[in-house]
Amino acid sequence: MIRGERVALRTVRRTDLDALYLLINDAALKGEYLSPPLRSETAFRKEFDESGFFGPERGHFLVTDFDDRLLGDMMYFKVNYMDGFEIGYQSFDPALRNTGLMTEALRLTVRYLFERHKINRLQIVTQPGNEASKRLALKCGFQLEGTLRGFVLHRGHPRDALLYSLLRSEALG
Repeated sequence: MIRGERVALRTVRRTDLDALYLLINDAALKGEYLSPPLRSETAFRKEFDESGFFGPERGHFLVTDFDDRLLGDMMYFKVNYMDGFEIGYQSFDPALRNTGLMTEALRLTVRYLFERHKINRLQIVTQPGNEASKRLALKCGFQLEGTLRGFVLHRGHPRDALLYSLLRSEALG
């Protein structure tokens, strides 16, 4: 477990699976910018059994409060064309958005990834209208690199995406 001032990051436990499966498949929690993955429960549990949602190429942290209540998640995964990871995140409780909790969770994730992996770069990809995600990236030191035209298919339509990056030297000084 990685503890911050108000949140903790931890790996997924078998006892989390029922609640986590419902949370990640709840279209209402995705908001306007995230498309629900609608994963099958069988595939979801199989992936957990095989990897625990954690390994050298990808990982999944749960963001919790100190009472172990699930607040959100942070995911990272290797991107084939670069030396580093892309990070994705979601807040599970809309009432907790814009409270700084995900900022703290992202900073803890960034520190963990740079300290534990021999990588030079992290990146975040978000849609241009997602102001909360753009603010989060900037607050955590990520810099806007540019627009990826027609990069994602969102709700059946190609959408642009913004690419933010953070280098090891910028994060660790």
